[in-house]
Parts: sequence; structure tokens; C-alpha cells
Amino acid sequence: MNYVRFIFGWLVYRIKAAFWYMGLAFRLWFAIGLDRDFDHSKEENLAEEFKYPGKKTYRRYLGKPIDQST
Repeated sequence: MNYVRFIFGWLVYRIKAAFWYMGLAFRLWFAIGLDRDFDHSKEENLAEEFKYPGKKTYRRYLGKPIDQST
């Protein structure tokens, strides 16, 4: 049963991430040209803005620790 929950959680996570990335692409598509004077030196970790913020909690069903960095 834990494997079924793991697979279901993995699937739900991927679907949520896909919708989040589609929203990001939509926002970026219409933002072209709006931030021509953007000063990226002020942002320390700009790459974090383009990563899905969801947590991979489905890993708990296999007894693995939940690592938020991946």
C-alpha cells in the first residue's frame, strides 16, 4: 500500500509542478521587454524564483527522509 501512495504522491507532485511551470512560462512569455533595465546584481539567488516551491512529501511512504533540496 505504501508503494501505491508513493506513486500517487509522485504523480500529484508532477502534475502540480507541470501546472506551475506552465504558469511560469505564461508569465515569462508576456514579460519579455518589460524588465529591460532589471539589475540582476541585487538578486543573490535568482534561480530559486524559477524552481517549483512544492515539497516532495510523497517520499515519506518509502521511509526515506524528505530532502527539500531536490
